[in-house]
Amino acid sequence: MGFHRSLRNTILTTLCLGSLTLFGGCSATEPAAPEAEKGTQAPKPVEHAQSQIPQITPEESLADFDAAWQLVNDTHFDTSFNGVDWAAMREKYRPQAAEATTRDQSRRVIGAMLDTLGQSHFGIIPKETSEDTPEHAEEVSPSSDDKPGAHADAADVNRSDAVADGDGEGHADVGIKVLIIDGHAVVSEVRPDGPADLAGIRTGWIVSKIRGTQMDRLIERLAEAVGEDLVGIYGVGNIENRMQGRAGSKLALTLLDSSDTPREYTLVREDMPGELITFGNLPPMQTDLEWGWYDPDRYNLGDKKIGYISFTIWMIPIAARFEEAMVGLQDADGIVIDLRGNPGGIGGMAPGLARYFLSEKASLGTMTMRGQEMTFNVSPIVVTRSGQRLKPFDGKVAILTDQGSASTSEFFAGGMQAIERVEVFGTRSAGMALAAAMDKLPSGDVLLHAISDYVTAKGNAIEATGVIPEHPVPVTRADLLNGIDAPAQAAVEWIKYSE
Repeated sequence: MGFHRSLRNTILTTLCLGSLTLFGGCSATEPAAPEAEKGTQAPKPVEHAQSQIPQITPEESLADFDAAWQLVNDTHFDTSFNGVDWAAMREKYRPQAAEATTRDQSRRVIGAMLDTLGQSHFGIIPKETSEDTPEHAEEVSPSSDDKPGAHADAADVNRSDAVADGDGEGHADVGIKVLIIDGHAVVSEVRPDGPADLAGIRTGWIVSKIRGTQMDRLIERLAEAVGEDLVGIYGVGNIENRMQGRAGSKLALTLLDSSDTPREYTLVREDMPGELITFGNLPPMQTDLEWGWYDPDRYNLGDKKIGYISFTIWMIPIAARFEEAMVGLQDADGIVIDLRGNPGGIGGMAPGLARYFLSEKASLGTMTMRGQEMTFNVSPIVVTRSGQRLKPFDGKVAILTDQGSASTSEFFAGGMQAIERVEVFGTRSAGMALAAAMDKLPSGDVLLHAISDYVTAKGNAIEATGVIPEHPVPVTRADLLNGIDAPAQAAVEWIKYSE
């Protein structure tokens, strides 16, 4: 896309792809990268899949390696490269890239080099994933069967998109979202009337196996690779991707119920709600927004009216839906904005949505790239897209975050928190708050690379530290088993008792 050549497009496009298949600093499925740094040999793919993988020449591998190194060298916002001798990294990893005989090996070497920067928003999006077509999916996933155990090898965590994308293609699922709690993949949300709901699966249950693959072991290996602080976002992205596939295809699951009794299911995937969109070199993404009112009886609200807005990703279709929600919630005493699990998207949308809550001009912070900077200025809403006059909402606003809240979600939550317009509930966000460009490499793979830093209006960086809630509210399995959404409940209580 060449975003680094255009200040406007680059600055307004900020992405953290924790839920996509990446190789490198933002990888959801790649715990083997540290091994590449230790040895002198290029990492090897899983042995039983070797015959399925096309071979590449040293020249082909080096073409991608050199292009990736040069892009980072030319565009990284920090000329000290976060304290890393970037020229030395080229000398260290280039011989390994020359030894790579498959595209997978080459990606891992580049990913290991990118990991030395110690920052988010660096990684390789494989050509198969970015093009997202059935023929490419078949190249990496020779079997689209969903038989239990089809991908049960313990080394599955080293196998990239074929495993992590479910049956290799499609964006349907069974209506389950998970959180990593105490090393387990715990069901945090079940979509009403979805396949899992109709099968009787409930929140608080543990996803034990997906097609025979042990999730606890996978989470343990991910934690070893990316660290305990990041296993939440990477683990969730990996596991939820494994449950995706074509609409109508079957998914074999084993779950542990409230008494830890194993239950086996074969569920049929169905299309997710919302709109499937494409953006630049990224694979298709599902966008959806829900809004409504908290049940006054369940939350003992009395005459208080509290609304909520929740959306999946910061992409253009969300803007109109968000405005629709704000028009519908004009009479609310307070609003809860749920950004849990929202990995980010288009950075320029953050000030665009903030204007619904500010009665005076303000700034959500500043992004800085080489020799240039841009402030996220916000002007209050005056009229809607349809020409309807709309006053900015002046009631209480709470934002919910967790370790899956990244990038633009952090710009918005951290920026609004810094100007004291909102209070944040839940757990610390991902700490992945950089702006990234996406450039195609000679092979057709896409390099995601950070080109801008971000600080709030108070000058606080969010990269690595995350947005820290004023009201820390952890999610426990016990609460989920009892149908309690503790962060949302705490936010509602705060609004309810606020004057």
